[in-house]
Amino acid sequence: MELKDKRLHRVYDKMVLRIKDKQTLSLRKLSSSRKEEIQFGRFVRNKKVTLDFLEQELYKNIQAHGSSLHCLLIEYTSQIGFSLNRCVKGLGKIDKGQVQGFYIHPVLAIDAYNYGCLGIASLEFISRPWIDPALTHKQINAARTRMLFEEKEGYRWFSSIQKALPQCVHIPTKTVVADREADIYALLIGLTVELKIDYIIRSRFDRPIENGATLLKEVENWSVQSSYQIKVPATDKRSAHTAKMVIKFGQVSFKKPGGKSIKKQSKHYSAYIVEVKELQESVINNEKPIHWVLLTSHCVNTAEMALQIVEWYKQRWNVEQVFRTLKTKGLKIESSQLEDYEKLKKVTLLALIAAVKVMQLIRARDGTTEQPMTIAFNSEEKACMILVNKQLEGNTEKLKNPYLFDTLAYASWVIARLAGWSGYKSQRPAGPIDFLTGLQRFHEMFHGYMLAKDG
Repeated sequence: MELKDKRLHRVYDKMVLRIKDKQTLSLRKLSSSRKEEIQFGRFVRNKKVTLDFLEQELYKNIQAHGSSLHCLLIEYTSQIGFSLNRCVKGLGKIDKGQVQGFYIHPVLAIDAYNYGCLGIASLEFISRPWIDPALTHKQINAARTRMLFEEKEGYRWFSSIQKALPQCVHIPTKTVVADREADIYALLIGLTVELKIDYIIRSRFDRPIENGATLLKEVENWSVQSSYQIKVPATDKRSAHTAKMVIKFGQVSFKKPGGKSIKKQSKHYSAYIVEVKELQESVINNEKPIHWVLLTSHCVNTAEMALQIVEWYKQRWNVEQVFRTLKTKGLKIESSQLEDYEKLKKVTLLALIAAVKVMQLIRARDGTTEQPMTIAFNSEEKACMILVNKQLEGNTEKLKNPYLFDTLAYASWVIARLAGWSGYKSQRPAGPIDFLTGLQRFHEMFHGYMLAKDG
């Protein structure tokens, strides 16, 4: 899909370039003049600039550069919230108190072997209706039980993958990776039977199984198959420490639960289970031990395959990094001053195009993805990158760019250095906000490079 008006396409190209240059969504900050600010505002408001067009532009990255034999389709939902004192038309209810907003549900494609970022394969917007305050929680749940799976909001876990497949048709093997919210009986069957693709989903429910036990009771009786240690970095909820982990795995057959939503589904469903659990002896500060029970359609009959399932599930953090890039410390989408839900959706799509570029740099920073620089930079930007690299390299081997030119890893090293990273591997690697800063500085230098070249 293309914009028939070439003038609109020129504005689109300019606006995307500015978002990548300046790493902001503020139309005022994107613009070099009042005339441009008005031009960008009219572009967002123009009915000819459809969501379908912007979506297809978002998907071009994976369609053009998504060369892989096996990809992980990582899906997740995040809320974009605005306070009630903002007048924004068309927004719905979100979880945190009486706050208005909407949800986005992207599917991020990651190479299953080298973990390179291939791009976003699909995106869905969700606006929740404002619930009648007279209804009790019990009444709401009872009404939800009577609904078909296709009518529920949770159907997005299936429909978003269905929507992603055309963008990944050139990739032979695909595995869906999702968190606990996707533990839906109809989804497990739908992915394997209808779409014929694999999945790794974290368990949310202690489901009944055919032998009369429940999932967690059954796994509790299994023998430990393997053990290992990992270094756990510090987070908001967990202290940095070395965790001692044990792994169990096996196969179970689930019984179909009740409810109209899965009336047409088979009475039982077989899945492999991988449990990874931290031993209590390595837990510190009275924190909760790491404990995942993963459901998967992949055949798991060795400890090596069980560990692979865990590694693939750990790649979920990539999609969370995309949201971090979009929000408070990154592009600050929740600070947008646009006054209409449809316009906010357009800006969100433009922001995701920039966020994908950041994720590709993050995944390439250790040189394992083997992706070409052309996935994120054009020929003139590459030429500028060489000059900037010469300025950043030090006299010692440790302070020289260790990666081959023409690779995305080479560019990632340059951008990280521009963001303030020292170049020493002993230092914490650059994160998404660092790369946003580095990209902004690079494009300021690139702007000067082009002015000097044209002059």
